[in-house]
Amino acid sequence: MIKVKGFKGVVYNKDKIKNFGLVTAPPYDVISPKERGELYKKSDYNVIRLILGKMYKSDNKKSNRYSRAAGYIEKWMAKDVLIRDNEPTLYVYLQEFTDPQTKKRVKRLGFIGHFVLQEFKNKNIYPHEWTLSKPKADRFELIKATSSNYSPVFSLFSDKNKKVDNILKKSLKSKADIKVKDSDKAVHAVYRINDKKIIDSIQKELSNKKLFIADGHHRYETALNYKKHVKKLGKKAESISSDATLMYFTNLNGKGLKIYPIHRSVRNLSKNTLKNLISNLEKYFDVEIINSKKTMLKKVLSAKTGNYMFGMYLTNKFYILKLKDKKIIAEAAGKKKAANVDKLNVSLLHNLIINKILKADFEDDVYYLKNPDTVIKDVDLKKNRVGFFLAAITTEEIVKAALNSERLPRKSTYFYPKLYSGLVINKMNRP
Repeated sequence: MIKVKGFKGVVYNKDKIKNFGLVTAPPYDVISPKERGELYKKSDYNVIRLILGKMYKSDNKKSNRYSRAAGYIEKWMAKDVLIRDNEPTLYVYLQEFTDPQTKKRVKRLGFIGHFVLQEFKNKNIYPHEWTLSKPKADRFELIKATSSNYSPVFSLFSDKNKKVDNILKKSLKSKADIKVKDSDKAVHAVYRINDKKIIDSIQKELSNKKLFIADGHHRYETALNYKKHVKKLGKKAESISSDATLMYFTNLNGKGLKIYPIHRSVRNLSKNTLKNLISNLEKYFDVEIINSKKTMLKKVLSAKTGNYMFGMYLTNKFYILKLKDKKIIAEAAGKKKAANVDKLNVSLLHNLIINKILKADFEDDVYYLKNPDTVIKDVDLKKNRVGFFLAAITTEEIVKAALNSERLPRKSTYFYPKLYSGLVINKMNRP
C-alpha cells in the first residue's frame, strides 16, 4: 500500500510578495546559465537562489551554493517572506498550457502532497528511467544543507473512473491561492484542500494504487538516501522529519498528460570516430540524406516504436537512420532475447549507436535536449559532435517497462509542462 498525506507547506507570503511570477522558477534541471541570471534579477527572493544558486571561485566546503541556500531560506522565513501553513494541506495543482504539437489549450489536474517514502523493491512505486550520479550528488548536498524539497517528484496513478479528479475539481470553484504564468504562457494555479475528510477520501482512493515516477527520479532516489542519512545521525537529527517527500500526483489516464522526446547531442568524439560514423551506421541501418530539418523531424517524430527510425545531424547535413533487421536489437542489448525495454527506440539508440558505435560516456559526453533546434546549434559549435532525434514513447510503454522492473535509458521522456518550483516548499524541520 501507499500512503499520501497532507502537510504544512511553506509558501510565499501574499502580504510580502504581490507577484508570484517574480519568485517562482522552472525546475533546476531545465534552467540554462542565461535563464538563471535572468531569474536572479527578477527578485531577491526568487527560488532560483535555493534550487540552483550561483557558484563562485572562492567557494569552499563551508561556503558554497548549498550553504548560501540554507542561509537564504532561514532568513526569508525569519522575515516572513516565506511562511508555513498552519494545518496539514493538499495543494491542488492545475496547469493550463498550449500543446506544442496541436497548438490547442490543454488542462492537467493533479495535487501536491507528502508521499511516505518506500523502496522500489516493495513494488508500490515504480521508476522507469536510470539516473545519473552527478545530479543525485548535487541534490543530496542541497537537501542535506537545507532539509527542504523545492520541486515535487512527478508521479502517475491510474484512475479510469476519475474519482480523484472529481474530488479535486470541487476545489477549482474557489479563487486560486497561487497563480503564475510562465515564459511558455502556461498557467500554474494552486488551490488548498485542508478539510480532513476530503484529504482522507483522497488517501483512501490512492492507498491501493500503483505509482509510477514520471519525472524526478533523481529527487526521489535522493530523498531515500537522505532518509538513510538522517537515520544515521540519530539524536542529532531528531528535529528533522525525513520519512516523506514532496510529490505531485496526476492521473495517467488524463487528457492533459503530454510526453515528448528528449533528443541527444553527443560530444567529445574523435575525428576518426566521426569520419567512420556513416560507414559504421550502414552496417545496421539504411542511411538516407534528407534535404531539410522539417522533413527529417516530420518523419522521425511521427515514427512508432516498432519502426526503429532516428534522425541525425552531422556536419550540416540531416539523415534518417532506419534499422535493417530487428534481430540486431537483442545483439545490441547484449542478450539472447530482448526485454520489453530493449525494444524501445530510445534503448536501441543508446545500446547500439551511443554505446557501441560512438563508445560515448552517457554521463559526460551525452547532452539531453528537448528542442531539436538546440541540438543543431550545439552540434554546430564544435566539429566533434553529432545530434540524434527520436520520437516520444507512450505512457503504456512506460508502465509496461516499470511493472516488469525494467528501466529506460537516462532522460528518455519529457513530460510537458514541467512542474514549477517554489509554489510549495516542503521544509522537513518539524514545525
